[in-house]
Amino acid sequence: MLLLNKSRLLFLFVMFSTVGLASGEANCRYFWVVRDGLSSPEEIDELLAGAQAAGANGLMVQVVGRGEAYYTSDLLPPADFSGFEDPLQYVIQKAGPMGMEVHAWINAYLVWSAPWEPESQGHVYHAHPEWFTAHSNGRSSRSYTQEQAEAAGLVGATLSPAFPEVREYITDIAVELAENYNIEGVHLDYIRYPNSSFGYSPGELELFYLATGLSPEEDPEQWGIWRQRQVTETVATIRASLRSADPGVILSCAVMANPYSAASEFSCDWQNWLTMGLVDFVCPMAYTSDPERALELAATTTSAHPEKVVYGIGVWNQTVSNALAGAREALSLGAGGICVFSLNSLPAGGGQTLRRGWGTGPPEHGTSPAYFNRVRIP
Repeated sequence: MLLLNKSRLLFLFVMFSTVGLASGEANCRYFWVVRDGLSSPEEIDELLAGAQAAGANGLMVQVVGRGEAYYTSDLLPPADFSGFEDPLQYVIQKAGPMGMEVHAWINAYLVWSAPWEPESQGHVYHAHPEWFTAHSNGRSSRSYTQEQAEAAGLVGATLSPAFPEVREYITDIAVELAENYNIEGVHLDYIRYPNSSFGYSPGELELFYLATGLSPEEDPEQWGIWRQRQVTETVATIRASLRSADPGVILSCAVMANPYSAASEFSCDWQNWLTMGLVDFVCPMAYTSDPERALELAATTTSAHPEKVVYGIGVWNQTVSNALAGAREALSLGAGGICVFSLNSLPAGGGQTLRRGWGTGPPEHGTSPAYFNRVRIP
């Protein structure tokens, strides 16, 4: 009888410990830090003070935006930051003693979105126009004005996931960061097609024909599967290269929140990436200000591998309290933490609201299956 009671006590201890973790006792409390805040040491100091006051334990720092580097790079042209030499290194030196991880945030396929062309002729926009994806009407994503891009559901000039040269280009950037900086992880954004209307450049269509003997019109289902595979192969290539360069570096991705439309519309099959161990965690961008929709997304995003989901919320479009409704629901369903977009747009008093509402304790990433399994593309 005593043995039974001890067993029951052990069961209850494990059960309540698990519930505690799911509700946020040990979790990731992250901010996305947009590159606009990296222009001077003073701006960075102010942002870091805000993150610390909010109880954050990690930062996704945008160090590659518009195909330009906010760090010392041999691969990319430098961004326009005149305040000091190396924004990323400065963040690392400052954030570490504050108890915050630093993840290097890379805009992957999206490489330009300004209304003017890049100044540097070495920029990929000028150096490799053949690498860009195109609309089904044949127009390159590189040739849209901002107004035309908005109408087409396009953020800006976007590289094609289908080209091996593009995979190598993005992978080299990730490896450069992992080898040269003491970062916790690499964080990929825009790791997707712009939407289902893109992927139709001559080079992309030729690759699909060589792989299948078909055109997209002849087999739309096969076309969708092929597009997903192109994005997945990029993630797998980066994962394998990071494991070689620095096995301790975490790989994560910002993803469209609904996993079904993410896969079908944007070819971003992120739930499968988690299953295969290609990424350590994802940050679904559940930026909705609709409370009912937020609860739906909290359930959908945590429907598989919830411990590897760091639920993303927006605070530029709603109050922090409103944004936390969906986040709390995600944590109750086992999410591994919360990531806030963005530290730059955090309103006055928002940090204290977050501190009371998004949990305590250290981030937990676990051990990736990629340590034990060969990376295979289904």
